Amino acid sequence: MEMKGFLGGLYKLGDWIIRLIYVNFLWIIFILVGGVVFGIMPSTAALFSVMRKWMREEIDLPVFKTYWQGFKQEFAKSNMIGLTLGILLLIFYIDYRVILISKGTSFQILALLLIIILFLFCLMCLYIFPVFVSYEMKLLNYFKYSFLFAFASPLSTIIMIVGLFFTGILAIIVPGLIVFFGASAPAFIIMASANRAFEKIKHKVQLYPDQHDITS
Repeated sequence: MEMKGFLGGLYKLGDWIIRLIYVNFLWIIFILVGGVVFGIMPSTAALFSVMRKWMREEIDLPVFKTYWQGFKQEFAKSNMIGLTLGILLLIFYIDYRVILISKGTSFQILALLLIIILFLFCLMCLYIFPVFVSYEMKLLNYFKYSFLFAFASPLSTIIMIVGLFFTGILAIIVPGLIVFFGASAPAFIIMASANRAFEKIKHKVQLYPDQHDITS
């Protein structure tokens, strides 16, 4: 029988805390399984996939099996996304170093432009995993739609940023929480906010059918 009221809310809170701790440890384990460098992206994709299913009320799914299947199935594709992001970051870094040793008004303008572009890049990165685990599309389209979603639902993006900010503050105050919630708590905030964005604008933006499931 489902508990209601205060006790019911307390039970759900405890249940979510246990889930977040569990998938956070799975995230670490599967990063190691992938040899760290090649494990980060597929493990994070699997984390977001499990989080998405939980938010769609698929509460009783076999978590480890689901995580493992997602990790295997999206290993190559998620690493391609990671490689693309890495190349873009390298380009930003090279541009930054060039501007740093340069002088003149034109380079100051370029520095400001680089900051703006980097900010937009960070916004896109916030949506990359939610879009990746929610839609089946070509590789470059993940970047395109992640960027569009960041601005199509500004309130969702603001909620996401504010939530991550306070999560970061809490982690600074209590560093030990990082071991238990370092990846899962931010993923929860990002996925919940992204789902809000998806629901708000699904009637405005025609995307590929929501048929992508990395565990099927």
